[in-house]
Amino acid sequence: MRIRRLMLTAALLIGLCQVPTAHAAVSFPRIDASSFQLVSGDTFATYGGRISALEQKPALAPVGVTEVLAASNRTGRNLCHATYLTASLNPKGFCWQDGEDDDENVWIPQGFTGSGDAGVTRRVAAATWHNAGDTAIRVSFLDLTTHKYRHVLLVEPTSNGNFAAIAGHGHGMFWSGNKLVVATSGSVLRVFDLSHIWRTDTSTGEVGLGADGKYHALWHAFALPQIGAYWYAGGGCANTTGSKPCFASLAIDHSGTASFVAAEHTERGGGRIVRWPLDESAGLPRSSAGVVQAIEAFDSPVWGMQGAVSSNGIFVIAGVCPEYAGNIGDSIDYPSCLHRGTAGTSTTTWTKSPRNTENLSYWPTTNELWLLNEQLRERVAAHIPWPT
Repeated sequence: MRIRRLMLTAALLIGLCQVPTAHAAVSFPRIDASSFQLVSGDTFATYGGRISALEQKPALAPVGVTEVLAASNRTGRNLCHATYLTASLNPKGFCWQDGEDDDENVWIPQGFTGSGDAGVTRRVAAATWHNAGDTAIRVSFLDLTTHKYRHVLLVEPTSNGNFAAIAGHGHGMFWSGNKLVVATSGSVLRVFDLSHIWRTDTSTGEVGLGADGKYHALWHAFALPQIGAYWYAGGGCANTTGSKPCFASLAIDHSGTASFVAAEHTERGGGRIVRWPLDESAGLPRSSAGVVQAIEAFDSPVWGMQGAVSSNGIFVIAGVCPEYAGNIGDSIDYPSCLHRGTAGTSTTTWTKSPRNTENLSYWPTTNELWLLNEQLRERVAAHIPWPT
């Protein structure tokens, strides 16, 4: 019994040594990104032809975000849940409408972006949600002045006369110009054009052309069709290893790098953060000869990494607080933490943040670092100043 007790004690000490120490700087090394490449094939031509044919139908005449917001049917609230963010940072933001969007897991928020990424004047927030079965993804557009918003279903044109729901998790998203780029699964970036949004009939839960001859979008009044995609040649991805880093978040870097960063989700450290080139004039990943080549990558020390954003070489990363790292796997949801650091050097804990913080987005014009969380009955979208 004494030997067994000593063995358990030794195992516990070893485990504690592996748990990150709160507020201590930890290494954030650069790694080789030369083998990380994306392709898009002929998806833009294929979907473009189908969308043109579908929009010949009067019912699917395209509208934009302005029309979606004019038809808002839900209203968010001023911050109504604890954010755990340091009070001196003066967090501001909103909660979703009370009811299903806050209190149920029928739909679960994941990605976040908005007008501060797109460079448009009207202050608008956008968030992705996946349904409980990962069989559909929607995007919410919320007017930050009125907090009024509407959900829009993401769809894939499957022919010249029909479309279907897009399955996946909606891991992350950025908004550049008129384009939304959404990581719908770990290995695929899907592209949407916000000048092509379709009004749909809300009377049934069908998606596409219904038995009644009308177009439906799972009870949603609007559908947003995919116009193209990027993925790893051969498909698939793998966290922490190999040449196909998975996409768990997306965020634009507005500091003159013409790039966006993507982060992997891992239970412990070792997830990769990859910088990809962005063609800002097109709002799309920048390619050469049909290939998007990663610019650089880093090995993140943050446990449970969910989102990452960068500006001028500084990163903010959402993940597990070091003091809770040893509790991974238990039944309690602890506050998340935001970690800040210098690319290629180190990171350190900055502030606690809402439970299960997901994606991050930095809006330089207003110096707002936005975050979104998925915690049931504690869902918020909040912003604080970028760290100095």
